Amino acid sequence: MASVLERITRLWPRSGPLSTINGQRVLLGVVVMILAAVPLAIRTVPIGLEEGTPAPRTYRATRPVQFIDQEATDALRQAASDAVSPVYVFDSQAQSEARRSVVEFFSSALSMKTSFSEDTTAQIGFMTDRYASRVDTETIEAVLALDDVSIETAARNTEALVGGILSARILEGDLADARNQLVQSADLIPLSLGERYVVIAVGTAFLEPTQVIDEAATTRARAEASDRVSPIVVLKQQGENIVEKGDIVTARDIEIVRSLGGLEQGVDAQSVIAGIALMWLLIVAVGGYLQRFVQPVWLRFRDLLIMSVLLLGMMYLTRGTALLAPEISPYVMPVPLAAILATLLVGPTAGILMTLLTTVAGLLLGFSGGVQVVATLLASAAAVVVMANISQRSHLFYAAAVVVGLVGVVAFGASLASGSAMRTALPSGAFGSLGGLITAILTLGMLPFFEYIFGVTTDIRLLELGSPSHPLLRRLMTEAPGTYSHSVMTGNLAETAAEAIDANPVLARVGAYFHDVGKIRRPGFFVENQAGGDNPHDTTSPTLSALIITAHVREGVELAREYRLPKEIVDIIRQHHGTSMVAYFYDKASRNGETVLDSDFRYSGERPSSPEAALVMLADSVEAAVRSISKPTPPKIEEAIRKVVAAKMADHQLDDADLTLADIERIIQVYARMLASVYHPRIEYPEAELRKEQHAGQRKQPSGA
Repeated sequence: MASVLERITRLWPRSGPLSTINGQRVLLGVVVMILAAVPLAIRTVPIGLEEGTPAPRTYRATRPVQFIDQEATDALRQAASDAVSPVYVFDSQAQSEARRSVVEFFSSALSMKTSFSEDTTAQIGFMTDRYASRVDTETIEAVLALDDVSIETAARNTEALVGGILSARILEGDLADARNQLVQSADLIPLSLGERYVVIAVGTAFLEPTQVIDEAATTRARAEASDRVSPIVVLKQQGENIVEKGDIVTARDIEIVRSLGGLEQGVDAQSVIAGIALMWLLIVAVGGYLQRFVQPVWLRFRDLLIMSVLLLGMMYLTRGTALLAPEISPYVMPVPLAAILATLLVGPTAGILMTLLTTVAGLLLGFSGGVQVVATLLASAAAVVVMANISQRSHLFYAAAVVVGLVGVVAFGASLASGSAMRTALPSGAFGSLGGLITAILTLGMLPFFEYIFGVTTDIRLLELGSPSHPLLRRLMTEAPGTYSHSVMTGNLAETAAEAIDANPVLARVGAYFHDVGKIRRPGFFVENQAGGDNPHDTTSPTLSALIITAHVREGVELAREYRLPKEIVDIIRQHHGTSMVAYFYDKASRNGETVLDSDFRYSGERPSSPEAALVMLADSVEAAVRSISKPTPPKIEEAIRKVVAAKMADHQLDDADLTLADIERIIQVYARMLASVYHPRIEYPEAELRKEQHAGQRKQPSGA
C-alpha cells in the first residue's frame, strides 16, 4: 500500500528544477529555515508583569532557581572598592626636580635684574608670566627687591632646605607639616629679614609630595577587593512565591520569571536575528555533514523530510509550551522524543544529530539554560543508545521504562548540580520521570503514525511481518509447505550474510520469507512442493512451463500488495530473480527443436537494487543448487555456490546491488559454511547398530553421532 508521502509525491512536478533530487533538497532546506525562524521570532511577554506596577497574579517558582541579585552585588562591590586606600609610591625624582626648579627660579630673577636693570616693571612682568602658577606676585617682588648677593644667598639656602625636607616621604596631607619644618629651619639660619622672607616664601611654593598615587596598583587593589565580594545569590525553592498578586513588580522579579520559563520582556531585534542566524548555520552544517559522511540519509529524501518534521515539531512544541504554560518545569518536556523517533525511523546517526539540533534549538528558544542544557544532551544521547538496538515492538516498553528512569536520574542530578537542596532535587527527579513517561507514551503512539505517513519500514515492523502468525506466511506454510521450508532456509542464509557485509539482516531475512509467496497460486508446479509425486511440467511445453515459473514473481507482488506489505519487501519479491533466465526449460525447448527466443525464458522483473535483494537472490539460487547435489561435500558445495554466483555476475544481475568483490567473497564463504552444515553426508547405521542405539537411549547412555 502506498504511503501518504508517496501519494503526495505523485502530484510533484515531473519537469523543471523541483523535479530533481537536488532541487527538492534545496526547497526542503529553505522551507525548514523559514519555518524554524518563526518560533525564534515569537517572544513571550509576561502579560501585565511590568516593573513598578502591581502583579496581576501570583507567580511561583516551577523549579528551584538561583538568581544573582546584580544590583545588590554591584553595590557591595563598589563599597569594597571605595574602602581601599590609594596605593602610594615614593617619587625619587621629586627632590631633584624641586631643587632644579628652585635654582631655575632664582637664576631667572638674577637674569631679569641684569637684562632689565632699570625697568622693575618689566622684571616683575616676565617673572610673573613664567612663575605665576607657582609663586605669587608679592614673593616675586620681594625677590627682585634683593640685591644680587642676597638673591644668591636666598637661592643657596632655599635649595638646601627644600632638598633636605623632600628627602623624606611626604604625602599630600603632610605638606603643612613640611612647610612648618621649613619655617623652623629658616629661623635657625642667619639671614636678613628680606632673605628670610624669600627663603620661606619660595621654599614653601616649591615643596611637593614625594609619595604619589600609583594609579595602576590602586586600580588593581580595588578590583581585587571588588572581586573578593561574592555575588548575592537569591535562591527560590520550587513552589516559592516570586511575586504575589498586588505586589509592586521589581526588575528582579521579572528576571526570575524570565529565567524560569523563557519569558522575554518585549522583542529584542538584535537577539532575534542572531538566534535565527545561528539556527540557520546549524541546519546548513548538519546538512553538509549528512552529505559528506552519511550518504544513505542524504540520498533518501524521505529521511531528510522526517528529520525536518521532527526538528520543527520540537521547536513549535517548546515555544507553544512557553506560551500556554510558562510555569511548567522544563524536566516535564519530552526532550528526547525527537532524537528517539529519528533513531527508530532513520538510524542512530540521525538520532545523535537530532539531539544536537533540538538541544541548540531549545537553548535559542530560551527554554533551557546552564545545567539544563547538559541534562538535555545527556538524556537525549542516552535515549538514542537505548533505542538504537530495538528489534521488537514489545521491547519498546522495556526501553521506555529505561528512558523514564534515565530522564528522572538526569533531572535529579542536574537539580543537585545547580545547587538545589535534596528536598527540591527529589521533585525535579519526579518531574523528569514524568517527562520520560510522556516521552515513552508519545514514542509508542507516534511511531506507527510516522511509519504510515512516510512509508517507513522499521526493524520492528519487519519483525512483526516475519512472525509465522502473519496471514500470508500461514498461507505459504499450509498451501506450499516445501516453498515455506525453502524460504526459511533462504532467510537464514540471507540474514547471516547480511551481518557479514553490514547490510540490514532483518530486512534480508523477512524479505526472504516472502520472496516466493507467488508460488501459492500454483504450488504443484514447483519441485519443492511435489513431494515425489508427478511433475506437471512433464506434460507441459517448455514455453508454457517457463511462463508459469516466471509468473510467480508477478503474482507474489500482487499478493504482497494485497496484504499491504511494505515497499522494501515488495522490491525484494520483484527483484529476487532479476531478469535471469529459466535455464532448464530454455535447454529443454532447445533440445526439442523449437524456435527459442531468449526473452521468452527470462523473468520480467527488475535486477536487485539493494544488497538485501541481492542476498535473497543468491541465497535462493545456491540453496536450490546445493539441494540438487547427490552426495554433497564441503568442496562440492562451495564449487556449486561459486558457479551460481559467477553466473549471476556474468548475467549482470548484481550490477545495481552496491556489492563489492570483497562483499561477494564473504557472501560465498557464509553460504558455503552454512549449507555444508545442513547438507553434510549422513552415516548409515546397520540394523544391529540401530537396536544397540535404541537400547543405549533407554539406558540413558549417550548415543552415537
